[in-house]
Amino acid sequence: MIGKQTLISLLGGVCYVLPLMAQESAVEGMKEAAQMFFHKSVEREKKEVYEYLDSIRSTNNSKQADLDITDDDIQLVRKLKVIEREVPLDYSPRVKDLIGKYTSQNYNPYMCRMMGLGQYYFPLFDKIMDEVGVPRELKYLSVVESSLNPRDISSAGATGLWQLMYYEAKTYNLTVDSYTDQRMDPLASSYAIAKILKEAYDEYGDWLLAIASYNGGKGAVSRAIKRSGKDKATFWDIAPYLTQQTQNYIPKFIAMTYAMKYAEENDIHAADTELSLRTQALDINKRISLNQIADALHVSKETLSALNPSFKKNILNGSEESPLRLVLPVVDKKIATEELYTALNTPVSSTNASQAENSVEFLQNGKYKVKVGETFASVAEKFEVTVQDLKSWNNLRGNQIVPGQSLLIKREDDFVNAKLARNAEKSSKKNHQGASSGQRTAYYIVKKGDTLSEIADKNGMSVSRLKSENDLSSSRIKPGMKLRVSKK
Repeated sequence: MIGKQTLISLLGGVCYVLPLMAQESAVEGMKEAAQMFFHKSVEREKKEVYEYLDSIRSTNNSKQADLDITDDDIQLVRKLKVIEREVPLDYSPRVKDLIGKYTSQNYNPYMCRMMGLGQYYFPLFDKIMDEVGVPRELKYLSVVESSLNPRDISSAGATGLWQLMYYEAKTYNLTVDSYTDQRMDPLASSYAIAKILKEAYDEYGDWLLAIASYNGGKGAVSRAIKRSGKDKATFWDIAPYLTQQTQNYIPKFIAMTYAMKYAEENDIHAADTELSLRTQALDINKRISLNQIADALHVSKETLSALNPSFKKNILNGSEESPLRLVLPVVDKKIATEELYTALNTPVSSTNASQAENSVEFLQNGKYKVKVGETFASVAEKFEVTVQDLKSWNNLRGNQIVPGQSLLIKREDDFVNAKLARNAEKSSKKNHQGASSGQRTAYYIVKKGDTLSEIADKNGMSVSRLKSENDLSSSRIKPGMKLRVSKK
């Protein structure tokens, strides 16, 4: 016979277990309902993806209409939609092929370098695109256009990170002259491309059409839209009426966006590059030498040149009316302020006199006859112009020149001969004066407390002559400046 206390314990246990059993039953029911909801959701998504892929497969643009839809296709569509924002990241067989290419092991070193360069360029692009009002993902067009090489020049003359043409540079107020090409300037050129794409989007109301118009031209896109016969045509509707280059341009952009967004899972990691990630900028309103600035900061000339690719001769030719932006690396060690100040205020050395004398006879009626062993690069260096200048002036596209070939040499103000002659004459006079008086050239490093008059007295010179010898426009000097003086 069960005791009273035992009976109470048994009843208590039953009262405790029954709610637990009911709770577990409810949880199981919820799990089954959740699984059923998830299963239906997956099936619905799968059906939508199949319908989407089937519509792509049946378009006129698809040359693979007879191929079966695979799990890889479905997975790629899902992943593209996950990263899609304002710009449609549509799937196509060509997009799939390019994704495979960009994420392959063979392409990995290239993609790792793009990621490394992107650490410097992409934050800058994002800021500008936000300011102008275009989607950030358009920054990946720069990889397709130039492989993030600001000095890239196409055979047609398109230049810089965004491959801007000369007329586009002038339309958007970029400086292009003998010293500066702002199509190579990351900041100035990015503002230009953002405005170009925004204006195209405002016209077409479709980002893919806007991108296509940048590559193939607005006229080509407008004609293709008309030929498609559709009022609201998409890029895929008009693709058959575009050039093969423009047909491939959009898939390249979509595939590159995918590769960059899914970089980590495809073993794409940022490689070290020549670009410093910590920089500062100064507006310069005079002509200065980047090499002197590099020496003052104790950084390599290559590093400073990489940060300032728009200065074609490593000379920043700024003015009061048009100051130019100088990008400097932020070095860990303390920068010698006096050295930097001196470099920023030291005039650029004039052309070597003997080189100037010889150069006068190079030009006859603005033309130069190529000598044996010379290349585009060596001729460009000789006349302080760029290879791009030479090709443009002479309507040349190849990379070869031959001895005896006549090249037209121009400067934006047609002053080559006159400048070389003046430099030669100036040098000749200085050399003659020095020889007749038995003088020799020496240099004096300015010390703290020095004045121009004291330095002139010490070296037996007048202040005006000391200023003339050193191209000084005022009597202001700073410690560390190197002054040319004449001694007997």
